[in-house]
Amino acid sequence: MHHSVIDNRTLIVNSILHQLAEELDIPPSKYKQAVERYTSVGRWLDGGHYPGAHGEPSIYPQGSFRLGTVVRPIRDGKEANYDIDLACVLPYNKQSTTAKSIRQLVGNRLKEHGTYAEMLDEEGRRCWTLNYAEQDGAGFHMDILPCIPDPQQFSDVEDRHSVQSVALTDLNKDRSVYSWGFTNPAGYADWFRERQQAVFDEVSPLRKRELYLANMEIFASVDDVPDQLVRTPLQRAIQVLKRHRDVRFNGLKNCADSPISIIINTLAALAYQGEPDVYSALANLIDRIQRYQETGLIKCEDDKWVIRNPVNPNENFADRWNDEGSEKADAFFQWIGWLQEDIDEILNASTSKELKRTLVGSFGNDIGARVADAYSTQLVANNSHVKSAFGRTLGKYLRFDVAHREPPRWHVSPTRYQTQIRAKYMRNGFRPTVFRSNSSALPKNVELVFEAVTDVPKPYNVHWQIVNSGQEAAKANDLRGGFYDGKRSGKIREEATRYSGMHWAECFIVKDGVCVSRSGEFVVNIR
Repeated sequence: MHHSVIDNRTLIVNSILHQLAEELDIPPSKYKQAVERYTSVGRWLDGGHYPGAHGEPSIYPQGSFRLGTVVRPIRDGKEANYDIDLACVLPYNKQSTTAKSIRQLVGNRLKEHGTYAEMLDEEGRRCWTLNYAEQDGAGFHMDILPCIPDPQQFSDVEDRHSVQSVALTDLNKDRSVYSWGFTNPAGYADWFRERQQAVFDEVSPLRKRELYLANMEIFASVDDVPDQLVRTPLQRAIQVLKRHRDVRFNGLKNCADSPISIIINTLAALAYQGEPDVYSALANLIDRIQRYQETGLIKCEDDKWVIRNPVNPNENFADRWNDEGSEKADAFFQWIGWLQEDIDEILNASTSKELKRTLVGSFGNDIGARVADAYSTQLVANNSHVKSAFGRTLGKYLRFDVAHREPPRWHVSPTRYQTQIRAKYMRNGFRPTVFRSNSSALPKNVELVFEAVTDVPKPYNVHWQIVNSGQEAAKANDLRGGFYDGKRSGKIREEATRYSGMHWAECFIVKDGVCVSRSGEFVVNIR
């Protein structure tokens, strides 16, 4: 009995996530319109005159359009236009041309076309942009990336990927100097496709048939449905991740630090183990990223964060995480924490109101509300078997009233002062990683550093209470529950993960014998 309730619940969550991704996706009619447009632009660029070129230009889609991870973007909280990225590779070599000249050849050719000239945006750092106006509320931006072939070889990259590398034209910040940059969108797209090829081959025939039957006015036959419209669980998971990021960071102070799509795509593809559905793909992916110190998905080398481009190891997608004072890494791990909480909330929603609140908060008003309404009647009301996809203890089941926890020794006076705990965990050779209270279970033998952050004016003493719970700690006769005097421990408290179960730290700020502020319990789950 217990099992069917739980399994039924994950099936519902899987359907919810699947529908969210479908709602975010580009509809087949829009996709077809986009293809027609970039094909026309490609034909026009192809027909240009490029003095001294050896061979034909090559124009192909790149980015989310090619990867099959397109989502309708949100800007400032509102649904915005789709982005289509095109690479325009002109057949020159670096010896015979300059970055500036390649950029201008493409720009001038676009300007020779009456319509494109009017749609052309001002020149970007790396590309030319065409803005398409739209009738039905969703437009397109088309970014055209001028580049030249620049084949590479790397010892740990398949040649079939690295030979597709190109040199792009980079315009510096004050828009005065052009230089060559380096990228490989075609090689990356092939690598990405190979990571999910087996699952794609499995789902493709059925999915193409569904798409054909639903869009017979667009497609002449099942064979007419392009591969680009078939979505694997990996692609669906990435669509969910990108929208969650856009919504959760919208309007926040650290909005500019939100994770970039290429990092999301790369980690997701590396972590993908061929899971057959969106829910398990997403849960596994987030878990493997959270455990990056064991799985090696994110590396630390010479005290720097590293997420290598799989088709060009010289490129580190996380290089901006290493900038002086950068908070991008913290924002990334904060987001992973939100994802875990939000997926667990969806998993345990027992009323349509709870479901709607979570989906709207995580995926935006329109889509969140629509999907919540569609599933409101299917929720499993029996919430006695609460479950987490990540080994967390869910909020409403956190029990802090254990017998071995000592009561505070001071009079606790409610004041307006605030105290929070910031925590990081570390394993040998890795950067300290920020984590939140009650996030995914950590492995054993990891060092923890808690820091008290408070606005209480000095002088004051900081006292820490550490409480262990669970059978392992009890067996070792190490339940703990007392206080550590602040004179010694100060604002920093170091601990380590020893026993599986749920444990917590709390910090008390004491002034003149009165506790004027306390942090509340910071929960650490241990596997």
